[in-house]
Parts: sequence; C-alpha cells; structure tokens
Amino acid sequence: MTSTLQDLRHGAVLLRRDRAVSGLIVLVLALGIGGTAAIFTLLKAAFLDPLPYRDAARLVTVMESTGWMPSIAEFLEIRTRTRTLEQLAFAEHLDMQLTGTGEPARVFAARVTASFFPLLGVNAALGRTFVEEENQPGRTASVILTDAFWRSHMGTDPGAIGRTIRLDGQPAVVAGVLPAAFHFDYPTLRIPEPVDVYVSYPIERPATLLSSASGRGVPVRVLGRMRQGVTLAQAQADLLSIARALTSEHPSSYANPQHNPSLFTFETLALRDALVGTQRSLLWLLLGGVGALLLIACANAAQLLLARGMRRSREVAIRAALGATRLRLIRQFFLEGMLLAVCGGVAGLLAAGWTARLLVRWLPVRSPLLAAARLDARAAAFTLAVSLVSALLFAVIPAVKGSRWTPGASLGGRSATGEGNRWRHVMIAIEAALSLFLLSGAGMVAQNLRQLVATPMGFDPKGVLAMRLKLPAHHQDSIDPRAGMAFQEYLDRIAAIPGVDAAATVTGPPLRPARGGNTELVGVRNPSGELKSVQAWNHLVSTDYFRALRIPLLAGRGFRRDDAGRRATVAIVNEEFARQFGLGADAVGKQFDEGPEDPITIIGMAGNVRTRGLRTAPLPEIYLSSLQLSWANVYFVVRSALPAGQLLRQVKAAIGSANSEQAVFGVQSMDEVIADAVAEPRFDTFLIGAFGLLAVAMAAAGMYSVISCLVSQRTSEIAIRMALGAGRWDWPPARPYGRTPMRKPLRRRPCTRWWWSSSW
Repeated sequence: MTSTLQDLRHGAVLLRRDRAVSGLIVLVLALGIGGTAAIFTLLKAAFLDPLPYRDAARLVTVMESTGWMPSIAEFLEIRTRTRTLEQLAFAEHLDMQLTGTGEPARVFAARVTASFFPLLGVNAALGRTFVEEENQPGRTASVILTDAFWRSHMGTDPGAIGRTIRLDGQPAVVAGVLPAAFHFDYPTLRIPEPVDVYVSYPIERPATLLSSASGRGVPVRVLGRMRQGVTLAQAQADLLSIARALTSEHPSSYANPQHNPSLFTFETLALRDALVGTQRSLLWLLLGGVGALLLIACANAAQLLLARGMRRSREVAIRAALGATRLRLIRQFFLEGMLLAVCGGVAGLLAAGWTARLLVRWLPVRSPLLAAARLDARAAAFTLAVSLVSALLFAVIPAVKGSRWTPGASLGGRSATGEGNRWRHVMIAIEAALSLFLLSGAGMVAQNLRQLVATPMGFDPKGVLAMRLKLPAHHQDSIDPRAGMAFQEYLDRIAAIPGVDAAATVTGPPLRPARGGNTELVGVRNPSGELKSVQAWNHLVSTDYFRALRIPLLAGRGFRRDDAGRRATVAIVNEEFARQFGLGADAVGKQFDEGPEDPITIIGMAGNVRTRGLRTAPLPEIYLSSLQLSWANVYFVVRSALPAGQLLRQVKAAIGSANSEQAVFGVQSMDEVIADAVAEPRFDTFLIGAFGLLAVAMAAAGMYSVISCLVSQRTSEIAIRMALGAGRWDWPPARPYGRTPMRKPLRRRPCTRWWWSSSW
C-alpha cells in the first residue's frame, strides 16, 4: 500500500510538471466521458427512471391496428368486455376558445373521463379532480386548470375554485388546479402541445357502433391499467378477442376495407414505450456518436501517453537499473493513466448535466420525458465506470510498452523502437478510421437533407402567412353551415387590406394534419370487376385557395362563388388521384360517392402537393368547396408582400371588426411550417456533423501533440544535421517502423553513414 501511494504521488507530480500534455489528455477524455454521461442521462430518463404516475409499469395505451385511435363507442365496448384491464380512461385533445376574461384567447384543452386522473394516480393541488357524475350528458362542464394556466390567467388566486369561465361560449366551473409537476402532453402520444385545461367529457353511448377509422367516430386517446399479474401479451390477446367480436357483431361499422376482420384488431403498448416513441432511434444515434468520440478520445490519450513515455525512457531505465520490477513500472504508468481518467471523468461529469439540458432544448420535437432528465447517483456511478474503462483502454498499452525499455538501449541514447512506432500508428489509424466514419455519416445525412429541402412541394410558400381560427361555441372540426358564411366575411375583409394578394381557408394546409378515407369513382372498376377504391385525403377550401398557394390547375376549373347555390356538390382532385384511377385529365366530369348525399362531381384537377411531409410522395387528394361544406375549425392562408407582423395586426383588426370574440392563433409563415417539417433531419445533420468535426479536431490535436513530442526528442539530431549542411527542407520524414532514409545530398557524407542504419 505504501509503495502504491508513493507511485500515486510520484505520478501526480510528473503529470503536474507536464501540464500541456496532461491538460490535453484530460480535455479529450472530458469530451468523450462527458458526452457519454450526458447521453446516458437521457437514456436513463427514457428507459430507467420511474414515470411520474402510479404503478406506471402496468399502464398501457390502446390503438387500432390501422394506426387510428379508438372511437368513444369502441372505448365503451372495451371497458365493458375486457378481462385484463381493470381501469380505463380516455382523452380527446382539441382547441377551445376562452372568453369572458378579457381579450378572446385560444386554449389547448383535453376532454377526459373522470377516471383519467385516478388512473394516473394524480390528485389536485387545489380543489378536486372529476367525479363520475360529471361525465353524464346535460351537466355543466367542470374544468381543472394546469398550474401554468392558473398562474398566467388566474394570478395564483385560490378563489379561482368555483369560478365560472366560458369555453367555446359554454359555461364551465373550475373544480381544481393540478400540481405544477404534472404533465401528460407527450408529442409521441399525438398531443402536439402542452395542455392548458382539462374538461369533463359528457359521454353518450351512440345508437350504433362507430369506428374512428370509418371517419364517423370521434377518435380518443385510450389509457388502461392491466390487472395485477397480467402480462402485455395476455392483454393483447384479450383485446384481439374483443376486436373479433366487434367486427362480427357490427359488420356495417367495419365495412371499410381497412377493417378486414382478419386484419383489424386493437393493439396494446406499454406506456413507457409509447412515450419514448420515435425518439428511441435518436437516442441510440446519440449514443453511437458519443461512443465513437469516446474511442477516439481513448486512442488520442493512448498515443499521447506513448509519446510522453518515450521521453521518460531514461527515467525508466534508471529505475530498472536500481531494482524496480517490471510490475512496479507498469503500475506506475497505469496509476498515472487512472489519475488522468479520473480528472477527465470529473470534468466530464460537470459538463454532462449542461450538455444533456442543451440537447433536450435543441431536440426538434418537444419531449417532457427527456426534459425530466437529471444527473443523479446512478449517472455519477456510470461516469466513474466509464472513466475506469477508459483508463483500461488507453493506459494499458503505454504502461506495458513503457516498462519494456531496457537500461542499455535507453541510457545509450536509443529512446524509441519500431514497436513503439507501430503502436502509435495503430492509434492514429483508429482515430482516422473513426473520424472518417463520423464524417462520412455526416456527409450522407447532409446530402439527404439537401435533397429533402430541394424536393418540389407543389406550392409556393414565399409570402404566405398561415393562422388558425375556430368559431366560438362550436365543437372542433364540427360541420356547421354558418361557418362558411362567417369565414367568407372574414376573407372579404382580409382581401380588402392593401397589399394582400389572396386569402383563403383550408381545413388541412400542406404539411399539416388532414382527414382521409376511401373513395370509389362511379364506373371505375378493378380487373376483378369490383369498384376500384383509393384512400384519399380530403380538404375543404375556399375559392381562392389555389391562387393563394399558387397550386396549378391542370384541367377543368376552380371553385366559384356561385358553387354555393348549386344542389350538386363539386370537387377538385389532384393529379395523383387521377393517376391512381388511371384517368389523367379525363377525371374531370367523373363522380364519386362520399356518403348518403348525391354523388360528388369532379370539376377540376390540380397539381400534386406534398401534404403529409417532404419525405412522403404525393398522395391522392380531394378538395371540396367550403361554401358547400363548412367546418368550424380552419386555417387561414394569406399571401402578401407586407411584413408578417404588420400583416398579422391588420388581419386581426379586420376579423375583430366582424366578430370581437374571434380568437386568432397558431400563426406561422409557410416558410416556418416547412422549417418545422425538416427540423428533425436538420437536427440529425447538425448532430452527426458536430460529432464528425469534433472527432477530426480531437484527432488533429492528438496527432499534432505526438508529432511535436517526437520532434522535441530529435532536437539534437536536427542540430547535427543542420551543422552538417542540411537545409530547412532537407531533413527526412519518419517511416512507419523507425527507418528514416537520408536524402542523397546528406547520404554522401561519410560521417553520417552510421545514422542511415539506425532507428530514431
């Protein structure tokens, strides 16, 4: 023990004397270890830390195998029939308009069952949560405020409990305030933004079963708790039997080809897996990147220690001559490596928390799960373990190599061997290979991003401002004949603003959510003789929509004001719709059936638009006139050369002059919408590029330090060469195994022939 402490103190003194090399080793290790610790902190938050809900390991989400969320009717059937889930709840997320508290404002609400908060094990911080009676139809709605909403709109007033507010024009009584730490608004659960208020849901059992994917049922996010001892596989089998029973008992509700009884089922997913979602691949990408950086850091540290050890060959030889065993010398070198690894680990741990928070802030998608990541004892223990493993990786080779220097070779002036060069070149090769790997990955991702950004979108986003409006006192997405007239009045006032080129409404603009369903053209059949069916996305648009976004009309005509008085419903389809039916421009004049009303007539064909994302090829689309079919929740798109801020003020003033209670929200330019669509690939490019550049910088710093160290060992040789007449550019490069060939002018000198056959 005494000798170990002596070696430890001696190593600390030596490292302190050689501050430059020691500092560089600590820096590169801190980068590798700190990055690894930061990613481990995020992985721990995603997969290891307990979720902030009661008995979260038994919580599951329920989805349809078609990708849709179950409808309310399906939720009620599951709740009645299940044998494996002991508690079920659902939530529907929607926009609501808050009035009566000053300027009209839009709030993001979740309408939930009374079982929602007990299922999650959450109690109100103030007041109470919902009771079962509040889910009965005909009752005044109750509302529970989030802590953020309570602070921003109620000024933390405890007297807010029992106060009546108006949501969508209807009264709602405040029942409670949630704890500040409570969040259940994960984008991976298709909840796009933080929830402001939770509202009680009046549940009415429909006369017939309506599935959500049929387009007639209201889709809701379903949560459940498995009974004690039930496995996920057993819960899945239970829901499969329920799906089989529903498709057998209600065939008319599942007539859509997507709901083939042999294919349709309900799927259960553990809540943690649902919350992590697609961020799983991003986390493993991050771990792979920092793992490569850590290996580069270890290779860098190893070659720096090898070069540093060469300068200590005389010291090692003297210690060996004085009786130091090889094991003692190995221990000396290894303890010095351990000291460097611990210093790098401490520095990395200090930077890990900051790095993790920075990564979460830069994530392209909001992540409450990862935002809760914190450094704790487990992260510190992991960092210590990584430091020790790093020491093993980079200190063993220099320790074994340094202990082999013999007194005769070292004291005779030969401070390096070909074997030492071989190890250095191995380390350099490892660094170069890993750096090239990361740079190649960054190049491929950057190329994909460039191609993605250059993808034709089918519309012109320049100078277009998008915003959302919802008519007061109407349910989100509900069809309302007054909506078309009200929105048309808004459009007329906006179009009168000087500098506005065009204004239009649309239920789902490009790169934003839209609704879809299967469509059959009258008279168009498959080779089997059945009516051909194509899944198409539907949009309700106003007359100037194609002009506002500059979407070309390839055949037929656009919508007109006089379409409102027509008995027959008209539609415009896109080029992909016509192609999939094999019609081309001949699609104009065809009819398709979208419901119990008369068939819809196609009057025009528009160009393709990438509605579902830049990576998704154009899909079949149907545009319907908002003057014939109207929704109460739409987007406004306004094309103008005016600055966005000035345009928004004038648009709000124009709408306010028609309806002082109308809220305008979700304002974005279409350029910003596109930027959001490429945020994830842009983040991937930035991240991998940063890894690659950092790896190159670390490798370059390591190589520079090693070369500087080698040159410093050859100062006497260089001086002799210059004394013998060698010019500045005449001294030779090193060869891999220590052989350094003489240039011809120097080789002719007899006094230098001894050097030709020696190793430096």
